[in-house]
Amino acid sequence: MKTSDYLLMPDRIWSEYDGAPGGTSLASTCGELFSQQLFNWQEFAVAHMSMKGAWFREITSGQHTMLVQFNQGRTVSATAALDAETIRNRPCFLCVYHLPAAQKAVLYRKTFLILVNPYPIFSPHYTVVHVNHEPQELERHLGALLALAHDLGPAFMVFYNGPRCGASAPDHHHFQVCPSGMLPIEKDWEEGEREILCADREDVSFGVLRLPGRNALFMEGSVPETLEAFLKRLIGAMGEVMGSAEEPMLNLFCKQKEGRWQLLVFPRRKHRPDAYYREGKGSVLVTPGAVEMGGLLITIREDDFLKMTPALAEEIYREVSLPPEVIEEIVNRMK
Repeated sequence: MKTSDYLLMPDRIWSEYDGAPGGTSLASTCGELFSQQLFNWQEFAVAHMSMKGAWFREITSGQHTMLVQFNQGRTVSATAALDAETIRNRPCFLCVYHLPAAQKAVLYRKTFLILVNPYPIFSPHYTVVHVNHEPQELERHLGALLALAHDLGPAFMVFYNGPRCGASAPDHHHFQVCPSGMLPIEKDWEEGEREILCADREDVSFGVLRLPGRNALFMEGSVPETLEAFLKRLIGAMGEVMGSAEEPMLNLFCKQKEGRWQLLVFPRRKHRPDAYYREGKGSVLVTPGAVEMGGLLITIREDDFLKMTPALAEEIYREVSLPPEVIEEIVNRMK
């Protein structure tokens, strides 16, 4: 799909946001889209109602809290086949031509379509889809990531799943958005065990956030160009350490608060834990993406929901995350 193709389907564009001063805020525009879709798209309204009735459990590990959600509406995403042949042979469900007939979009800065997620985890839950059919790739869109977090404001958080660790459409670049305050990671971010490793003269703070079963790399700053350059360095360092020519496996969160961007990167080594492929009592159908790494474990079977414990969650995290010694090597390269 070419950049201009969405113009051939003007009925898809419900509203547009170009960042012009004095206009309606992006958060308000998205909220209006959400209300419109609930009213006019029956399948989405049913999926949203089902999500609102999802079961939750809270589990704790030391001072850290994790949440478990039983959400059968996420079955398609959690069990999706993501091998190259399957991706190549199926129509891309994020391309404008393949969206459900009732689905509308906010055209964001002529480059992205903001859509309500038809299989929501949150209320609201948005998917921000590039107008071109191009692969999921973070480095090319870091500027857009920071701009999106800025335009949405502190009430929302943007997250990203790498093409090999959580993205259900690795062939089409997209971000996702959820309301702030929905994920346990946000409390950990503010109150957890953070080891600040450097705060350079260009106002970027960088360090490690230690969490049950996994560690994350955090950075904060007020200058978007500097943060973008720092993130590119980090992606390069991760690629060198992990020995991959592809984008290193990672999940990322980004938000802007009080004039500063906050970013959190979870380096990964596996998409799914071994338990995902087991049969019988040892089977656990959890596919960790950014949401799970952020402390909200989505289960699509009642049995998995009930048997999830802090020990099992930490086992899953350890298996899919880079070990501490490898993260330390990445950090040393950044120093």
